[in-house]
Amino acid sequence: MLRRLNDWLGDRLAFWLATMGCFYLITALVIVPLFFQHPTGLVGWVQYIVQSIFQGVALPVLGYVARIAGEKQEGLLSETHDTVMEELALVKEELELAREERQELQSLVRELHQSHFQQQ
Repeated sequence: MLRRLNDWLGDRLAFWLATMGCFYLITALVIVPLFFQHPTGLVGWVQYIVQSIFQGVALPVLGYVARIAGEKQEGLLSETHDTVMEELALVKEELELAREERQELQSLVRELHQSHFQQQ
């Protein structure tokens, strides 16, 4: 039960945290405080940029890009699977035709053997 809850919650969080809406929300939450209080000195600005921009804003964008790439990969795999299944159906059909032809040839060979032995 706990595992299902964790899986469900993880899926939802992964989806919503990897949206552009989340990116815009976090960007606003990062920029708005700058109007009221901003870092002082170079070290303060570097820390603010690293902590807020890279960790807060960039992660949703990375998740979004990864999700889009995953969807494209899934589409490609589905297309490849469909193509392979079509080819497999054709191969099975050709195999069945080859079996029928083989049976016909075997019956012709038997007839030839029988007629040859009857003539002797």
